[in-house]
Amino acid sequence: MSTSRGFTSFTDAIAFQARLDPHSVAVRLSSREIGYAAFWNDICKVTGHLQAHGLPRGTRVAVHVQHLYLRWLAILALARLGLVSASLSDAPQEFELVAPQVVISDTTFTAPGATVIQAGDHWLEGEHDPTFERRDTDADPDAPCRLVVSSGTTGTPKKAVLTGRDVCERLRANARTYGLHPGASLATTMSPQAIGGFTMPLSCWASGGAVVMASVPASQALLHLLRLRPQVLFLSVVQLAELMQTLPPDYQPAYQPRIYVAGSAIPPPLARSVRLRVTQSLFVVYGSTEAGTVTAAHAARAEERPGFTGHVVPGAQVEIVDQRHRVVPAGQPGEVRIRAEGMIRRYEDDAGAAASFRKGWFYPGDAGILDESGGLTIIGRTREVMNFGGVKLAPEALEHALHECPGVVELAAFALVAGGRQLPWVAVVAGEDFRNEALAGRFGAAFPGLPALSIVRLEQLPRNAMGKVMRGQLAAMVGAALAGNDAGSQPARPRSSA
Repeated sequence: MSTSRGFTSFTDAIAFQARLDPHSVAVRLSSREIGYAAFWNDICKVTGHLQAHGLPRGTRVAVHVQHLYLRWLAILALARLGLVSASLSDAPQEFELVAPQVVISDTTFTAPGATVIQAGDHWLEGEHDPTFERRDTDADPDAPCRLVVSSGTTGTPKKAVLTGRDVCERLRANARTYGLHPGASLATTMSPQAIGGFTMPLSCWASGGAVVMASVPASQALLHLLRLRPQVLFLSVVQLAELMQTLPPDYQPAYQPRIYVAGSAIPPPLARSVRLRVTQSLFVVYGSTEAGTVTAAHAARAEERPGFTGHVVPGAQVEIVDQRHRVVPAGQPGEVRIRAEGMIRRYEDDAGAAASFRKGWFYPGDAGILDESGGLTIIGRTREVMNFGGVKLAPEALEHALHECPGVVELAAFALVAGGRQLPWVAVVAGEDFRNEALAGRFGAAFPGLPALSIVRLEQLPRNAMGKVMRGQLAAMVGAALAGNDAGSQPARPRSSA
């Protein structure tokens, strides 16, 4: 007797698209396009190669593949086989944190205690075994299928494990939020290590769209990317800033892509430059590795209201609560808690997860306000709010007052304790016309009565994979440098002056 049922894994959606519209474009490379039938055929080939290794279901497999298309084929094949995938860079600490039993690599990779499977173009040669064309109807939707490291802003990495059901729910939510559909095209410069770099391409494929995987020259990366005309770009703030630096001065916009920026607020000068030179359709999104996208706003609205992240997307919920987890009235500040489709329920091997997950809610550690219309404004991180003699100030508020000072490329505010009290600091990535005195003067005018501002210049700000400034790491670095100077040593650190 023949039976059929709905999708039980996200690779089922790609198989469906391959049968529904086999010649529509699934992947757009620099030199050619790959249709859904050919894409599924390649997935089946890689599935066959990995199946030959006899890995039991649930095995954790890290993917360290430089070839972008082959990297995605490996991730999708692992999902079909019921294996738990993770993505690795070259950093040794990532390997230690993920602790894979198997590593797939197309380069020489040292993996102590793990089996290394060598990937290469030979995986795509010849014909695939027809048995691997079957749909994954025996997949357990509640079994782990993907591990993503959530670095947050605390500097303490946490391992978030998503089940097949979690991923499928996020793909449906993303398609709705980002307008993905058959014929849509998406480009992202995020690695699959980041949750957005993992779920956004999958969401596009599940919707029947095309994912741009072009290799573009670094000198004019944005120009070459725009020539491929992706309708949707999903980027971090840092990636957007880097791409804008490569745009030729005489570039004339030929179309209006939708650009979504995740990870942190867009600096107003950058947002204005993008809207003037590339597209008016610039959006900022707020969410987390643990819960996915939660709010979205047009960048122009976010610029008018510092900290505004937009309105809650369909399928998500946001509440503002007090210290006893009671909901506060609209317009009142408190701690943000969220829940959404595909939200994870815990971290792996983290005894302190109870502080983040409570009664079906996730607490991302942000302080915020919900207005009467349901718009969310983030005041700052609950652990990062600074207290200067009873005057409480979020780092973001200080940054907003200072970011337009001449010569400021980037800046980040934080506090250091001296003499038993907190003192305000900013780390600045400075341009040629930057002057410490000008920044200190702006601070004094904006925040009269507060202690004097201390300034440190850095080559770059420490950020996590999503572009968020690692304030804890920044404060520790500057504090250690000051302690070293007090001890008469000369610590090695980025170029600085205070």
